[in-house]
Amino acid sequence: MKTALRMTSLFLCIIISAGLIACGGESQTTTGAATEPDSGVTATDAAPATEPVTETPATEAETTAATEAETTAPPKPDVADGMMIYYEDFSSYGDIDDTDGVIAALGWKIQDVFDDYAPSDWTASLRLENGELCVSNYADDGSFSGSDSYAMILDAAYMARAEKYGSYTLQYDVTYGTASNHKRYINFVTEYDGETYNSFHFRVGGYGNNQVYYCTKWHTYDAANEDDLFAAQKTTEDGLSTIAYKLLGRAEPLGDTYKDMFKDVTVTIRVIRVGGLADILMKTADMDDFVRVSRSCPDADGYGYAADLDGGAVCFKAGGAINGRVDNVAIWAGTGDMPADKTVTYVP
Repeated sequence: MKTALRMTSLFLCIIISAGLIACGGESQTTTGAATEPDSGVTATDAAPATEPVTETPATEAETTAATEAETTAPPKPDVADGMMIYYEDFSSYGDIDDTDGVIAALGWKIQDVFDDYAPSDWTASLRLENGELCVSNYADDGSFSGSDSYAMILDAAYMARAEKYGSYTLQYDVTYGTASNHKRYINFVTEYDGETYNSFHFRVGGYGNNQVYYCTKWHTYDAANEDDLFAAQKTTEDGLSTIAYKLLGRAEPLGDTYKDMFKDVTVTIRVIRVGGLADILMKTADMDDFVRVSRSCPDADGYGYAADLDGGAVCFKAGGAINGRVDNVAIWAGTGDMPADKTVTYVP
């Protein structure tokens, strides 16, 4: 049933791209009552009935106390700039060397095509080692090449108040290992519901894409103009605009010969979300300050899609066949710097 619904949803999305109807749908299921089989016991063989038990009704004092407990529950703290929504530095679990153990410890949920409408099924292996999340989705000898793999870390219900607040910042550290090609990446995606989500994917080859995945297609949020300073996908040589130049000082044109451009380089990625759109800042461990590498542009082909995304979940993603390490995943309200106090005070 879910597979048929997913195919229907994808068919509707294709119609949307032609401007005919809106994408969406819901499934309905019914549950029938089971009929118990004849036990073979006659009425005369059955055990004698016991005396009925009469429950003592709650006293007026007990009822009053229960009502007061419900009405005096402390209100949720207001979402405000700098409130920590999520923080994970992977340091409190010890070393765990199997994916199921890691997922259980972190409280994440692997997404699949059949149950969760994920674009592809999970193939990556995870482990916790030395306080980092280690990701393996590629064999160095090329004998295994994994596909895009998704794991939900915060569902839409958890993120609802943050989304309503209107702005939040996602930040994480990533260090790439070997990859099958220069386009591979590891990241965290937002506004996720399986069929649509926002994503900034910084590629191991030294460039990136600030995009929305909408109805099986990618649409760009930032400038497509190669002369624009904040076109993250920029790959040509100009000495100014590529991510490789801004972070490493590498000015050569980028392409498939540079799949190791950022191998073993730890970068911190900051995704500043405002109203569904994002500015992207990055820095290496050797840099004192962040630099902007992408800014949402009204002229981009995906700019208007932000208002159409219904999902609010945050997911980890291994972007294809790549290995790497992740650390210090943080989400906080507003657009300022990361709070010094990492204590999560947000209440969903």
